[in-house]
Amino acid sequence: MDRYNHMGAIVADAVLQANNRYNTTVKPRVNQILAQYPHACTTSSALDVLQSTEATDFLNWKGVDRAERFCQVINLFKRESVETEAELQEWLSKDSNLPKLRAINGIGPKTVDYFKILVGIPTSAIDRHLINFLGLAGLKPNTYAARQSVINATADILSKDRACFDHSIWLFMSERTTKRPTPCQNLV
Repeated sequence: MDRYNHMGAIVADAVLQANNRYNTTVKPRVNQILAQYPHACTTSSALDVLQSTEATDFLNWKGVDRAERFCQVINLFKRESVETEAELQEWLSKDSNLPKLRAINGIGPKTVDYFKILVGIPTSAIDRHLINFLGLAGLKPNTYAARQSVINATADILSKDRACFDHSIWLFMSERTTKRPTPCQNLV
């Protein structure tokens, strides 16, 4: 999976991805950030841009909730001296830091794990697609940690990168839910 090496894009992607269509809503906005603000690649430079640009404009987002969350995350990283993707990877690798990120309203375990994936930490971020995939296999683990354990262990058994395995399932399930079966497919 491609990495951004751009703190503005990383935080935007993570903050916008929940409950949105990735390819039509999130990815175009992240690509616009990369094109319009290539210099916002560190936390400090992203904050510099936010001195003269509203977060809603930076994100090309009308709602203030995601914009506020974006600013809260960027400010957290600034307070924690996390300036680059490499520093964020190191910071996210320390379990003691994760509650700081989770303390931001709207940041749950899936978003924390998604941040990890964005910076190259091999894990899965459990969403409805992965939960439904487990259900297809007849598995019904009832907690985030249990679901993640099954997905990660399966990736490990198959000698697959956990994030790539997650992404493969996500692609399969998201395409599956957008395609409606034809009447003949229902008979099979």
